[in-house]
Amino acid sequence: MVTPSLTRTFPRLAGEEYEIICPASDKYNCIAYAAGDTSQSWSDDPQDYWPPEVPRDPTLNGLRKLFRWLGYKKCNSIKLERKYQKVALYAQHNLWTHAALQMPNGHWRSKLGLGPLIEHWAPRSLEGDEYGRPYIYMRKPREN
Repeated sequence: MVTPSLTRTFPRLAGEEYEIICPASDKYNCIAYAAGDTSQSWSDDPQDYWPPEVPRDPTLNGLRKLFRWLGYKKCNSIKLERKYQKVALYAQHNLWTHAALQMPNGHWRSKLGLGPLIEHWAPRSLEGDEYGRPYIYMRKPREN
């Protein structure tokens, strides 16, 4: 389903099919979703959750440290590897902006701020003014 407001914000979505998986919600954000938590938002804002073991850091390196703490290691490919769960970490001007999670079918899911959770073809689908671009890809073994 294509919605004009999403394709205005994310023009690359207009050229591909994507699916709204869950409606808009302010309960959780993209970082929480990629971390496996849909009960609260995770961010460097002191009002949001952040694991106490990881320093709050708005830089891309800070987000990389969070996902390393979650068991992810850097990888160089977005190609589906059935034994691994992958994330794409986005930034603008070295400040993190978004995280997308790869699904077992090879597509990616993104919680769009306070907006919906969508499934899209690739990390580059959301590249643009809103989130910048994906800079780091990480993976960890899938849990069975």
